[in-house]
Amino acid sequence: MIRLILLLFAFLLSGAVGAEEYWTRPLKPQGKAPAAWSDLEASLDPRSCGACHPDKLAEWSGSLHAKAFSPGLVGQLLTFSKEETQDCLDCHAPLAEQAAAFEAARKTGKAHLSEAQGLAAAGNSCGGCHLRGHQRFGPPQRSTGALGPIKGDLPHGGFTGDADFERSEFCAACHQFAADQAINGKPLENTVAEWRASPQAAAGQNCQSCHMPDRQHLWRGIHDPVTTAAGLTPKVSADHDKARFAVTSTGVGHAFPTYVTPKVILHAVLLDGANKPKQGTEATYVIQRRVEFDGSDWHEISDTRLLPGQSAAVEINWRDATRAKVWLEVQPDDFYHSVTYAQLRRDLPKAGAAARLIAEADSRTRSTIYTLFAAEIARPSASGDRP
Repeated sequence: MIRLILLLFAFLLSGAVGAEEYWTRPLKPQGKAPAAWSDLEASLDPRSCGACHPDKLAEWSGSLHAKAFSPGLVGQLLTFSKEETQDCLDCHAPLAEQAAAFEAARKTGKAHLSEAQGLAAAGNSCGGCHLRGHQRFGPPQRSTGALGPIKGDLPHGGFTGDADFERSEFCAACHQFAADQAINGKPLENTVAEWRASPQAAAGQNCQSCHMPDRQHLWRGIHDPVTTAAGLTPKVSADHDKARFAVTSTGVGHAFPTYVTPKVILHAVLLDGANKPKQGTEATYVIQRRVEFDGSDWHEISDTRLLPGQSAAVEINWRDATRAKVWLEVQPDDFYHSVTYAQLRRDLPKAGAAARLIAEADSRTRSTIYTLFAAEIARPSASGDRP
């Protein structure tokens, strides 16, 4: 059972669909670069790309793509076979050269050390999206909109402009799992399908519109408070009997949250005369998709996520209080903390490198929690309720 839990995500990723031949995985090795190229032009290291694209390097460096080869992932890979590892690397470190670097580190017994992982430590970096056979690919040329091979006096032989880079389907290779591996009829990550059914898709907004505005390599999502707040509209209301706190998904082009990992909680609590929470009065409503493994199969326990336009709310009766506080709590990495890492910490040898990495990753899950829309509500007077 434990093994199956660890392999759930790799299993689903292995069946993900992508943008035709471009995303056939595992990606093939880049091969030998043209002899006339400089070392910088031939390099697969994202820092080399940053020599000419410093803005993109800076953006990527702060993104979750740059952190895709995380302690939580590596702690699990140390217990996997080479084949099982490759299923994860298809998205977390997709270049064939990255897989080779990690396996080389594994043979030395140092795969748990980032300094020994070589190119693998770069995670989902520039080459995973932009390199195939040492040829560079990207969106249509910004200045002209040109597609196809763009040559001239350009480094590394120029690049090929491809309209797929501006389509949501380009993201599907990692963000849309296969339908035949669904739980209760829904793939564990179903983001592109959710987007296709959204008002945003109907209005011509793609994934890149929100997650790569102006081609910025930021990919901000639920881990970013500003991005999350921009997708939701809060509403606070009260009468003499109760207070109500609601959020509506007004700017999210897929289910909120789209994946099984996050947990979002609406809170309401009564306040005492000193404006402190009154013990035992808190009310909550959880927005989350919950799944579990029963020893032979996966099952969905509940799914309270919000599709575009849907709302969730929590209500609290005033009792003898005159003030209440409400807020939204976002736990982006809850499933890792409460299920994946919890089980790994119980089962892995305590003194091993894998256990140390998982403990580090678990600690990080607590640091990603944040709150939004905190507000205090005053109880209206009974006379104020009358028309």
